[in-house]
Amino acid sequence: TEGLISSVNNGLIPSDLATVYAGNYLVKSLITQSQVTQVSDAITAYKAAQASATVDNNSVQ
Repeated sequence: TEGLISSVNNGLIPSDLATVYAGNYLVKSLITQSQVTQVSDAITAYKAAQASATVDNNSVQ
C-alpha cells in the first residue's frame, strides 16, 4: 500500500491505475480491505491537492 500511495504521489502511476492495482491485490489476498481504503483515501487526498494546486496556479496567472 505504501508503494502504491508513494507512486501516485510522485506521479509515477496514474491514480486510476493504483486503484486497479489495489483491487487486484485485494482479490489475491495480498492486502486487506482496510489497506485498500487507505490507498483510496490517499488517492482522494492527492486529487484534492492537485485540484487545489490548479486553482492556485490559475489565480496567480
